[in-house]
Amino acid sequence: MKKLIFLVPALLAASPALAGVTMKMENVSDYEGQSNKSSYVNYIEPEYSRLEVAVNYQDPEKKGRSTQKSVIITRLDKKMVWTLMPASNGYCEFTFDELRKAVDSGSGLVPDGAAPAGFTYKKTSGSRKIAGFASDEYALSGKDLKGKAWISGDARLKPAADFYRGQVRALGLSGGKAVPGVLMGHEASAKGSSHAMTVKSVKIGSIPAEKFALPAGYKKMNASAWNGYRRNFDTKMIMEQAKKRLAEEARGRAKKAASEKGRDAVKKGLKGLAGF
Repeated sequence: MKKLIFLVPALLAASPALAGVTMKMENVSDYEGQSNKSSYVNYIEPEYSRLEVAVNYQDPEKKGRSTQKSVIITRLDKKMVWTLMPASNGYCEFTFDELRKAVDSGSGLVPDGAAPAGFTYKKTSGSRKIAGFASDEYALSGKDLKGKAWISGDARLKPAADFYRGQVRALGLSGGKAVPGVLMGHEASAKGSSHAMTVKSVKIGSIPAEKFALPAGYKKMNASAWNGYRRNFDTKMIMEQAKKRLAEEARGRAKKAASEKGRDAVKKGLKGLAGF
């Protein structure tokens, strides 16, 4: 899953308030029994979006569960994305030209849009009500993943649908072109892994302008800082973490088994020497 990942007019404050959509989502990724759970809040208006992410992950250094928070602000008017790192009061800045190069990389930096890019969708006869919105079912396939997605074309979600279409055009994404509406959930799997996202709640109404602006006191950082920070919610990095963790656990079990086998051999030898 892309998604992990996990992709204002200058006088916004003086402009008439536009209707917005605030969506709360939950994402669960599993690799060979090792799961990572993420929660998202996405504030969306036709020209901009703010995606707040909190990821519960297995910290390989602390040997325990940890939570990391981040924010991705997408500004279609500026053709710019800001990635905020609350833990360090810093942010990185990416132009759409830079993001286009990452579209096919599986990067958690690139928002999925109305539907994940690179997938094909075929409408089925199924449907489901998610967060109070009727959603049509689609079979999806691509990038070694297969599964189902649920898309809502409800008119109340138009601000989000407009943003996604604008994002698709600006970034050259393939997702969302053939599927009208907003992605409300998906379930997909590949060899050894599975991914599921569900919208838990939706609120319709105007959103404060400051949600889409850089917060005061944040320092601009080198773009490379984001690569290290996003390791816990980028899908590819989560998978690599899981693989590394499983390999370490396997080596630990093998070492323990070898040690126990050695102790048993010593006991057996001493028993033979003692004659009892």
